[in-house]
Amino acid sequence: MLRISLIMVCFLLAEISLAEPATPLSATVEILSAEFGLFEASDSGEVVFEPARIVPHRVGQRYGWVIEVRTSNRSLSVREEYLLPMLPKEQKNLDSLSETLNMLVQRRNQVSQRQLVPLDGRIYGEWAIGSGEPAGHRHLQVTVENQVAASFEFDVK
Repeated sequence: MLRISLIMVCFLLAEISLAEPATPLSATVEILSAEFGLFEASDSGEVVFEPARIVPHRVGQRYGWVIEVRTSNRSLSVREEYLLPMLPKEQKNLDSLSETLNMLVQRRNQVSQRQLVPLDGRIYGEWAIGSGEPAGHRHLQVTVENQVAASFEFDVK
């Protein structure tokens, strides 16, 4: 009986070792193209994307990116790292901790992580100019399934 059990365990181990390794998820995503620009609502209410490198410094102005992908995944892990310009001295704010330590704390980057569902082979990332947001040069890097998909340089003027 022990001999039969050992033979069965050997067969099982042989099957496991001959099985194909799992394909990493990032290998199942191909980045076909990436564009940065403005999102504008048309008269019909449809949102239109227009490639651009200058974003008008107007509160509520929508901008972002469109990335075309080839994948069989239902959703994709997307990380955006957004580098902001330095604030002018008169706009720097103190938070409660830095106020007690008498130190200036200035956040220069924002990071977002989310799952996006491709629509017609495309994923979208959208931002809007906020009140008090400074004008200046920006950098936005988009990572899809742990691979850098796009890196955009643009100006808010």
